[in-house]
Amino acid sequence: METDKQITTDNMSKTTLDSIKAFCCLVPLILLVRMTDSIPWWSFVVVVGFFGAFISIRKWSVAAFGTGFLAGMLVWVAANIYFHIALGGSVFNRIGLTLSVPGPVVILISGIIGGLLTGLALFTGKAAIKRGDA
Repeated sequence: METDKQITTDNMSKTTLDSIKAFCCLVPLILLVRMTDSIPWWSFVVVVGFFGAFISIRKWSVAAFGTGFLAGMLVWVAANIYFHIALGGSVFNRIGLTLSVPGPVVILISGIIGGLLTGLALFTGKAAIKRGDA
């Protein structure tokens, strides 16, 4: 007979593993959508929402908002750092001058916005599909 502590530990490890799987799927998914020039910049939200529905159907135990936030923030910050280096830092520094903040703060703020969008999209997609767990 399993104790409550062991059951809780098993559920935690399943949640952690499923969240890692979802994170590893989300990062390339967001990158693929962002690399497509023929669709609007916000279209990654739709794809992440569908992925949230997929994880709900597959019954993955995922911390949806946290996993989506981390994946989205990582992709946005990494992409912005790439553009910052490729463009010599001029664009983000000019935006920072307009907002009265340093250029790296602009990169961080855009990462937070990307993380919020991705986290909410994954949470919404997961919540849209009701699971029969009773």
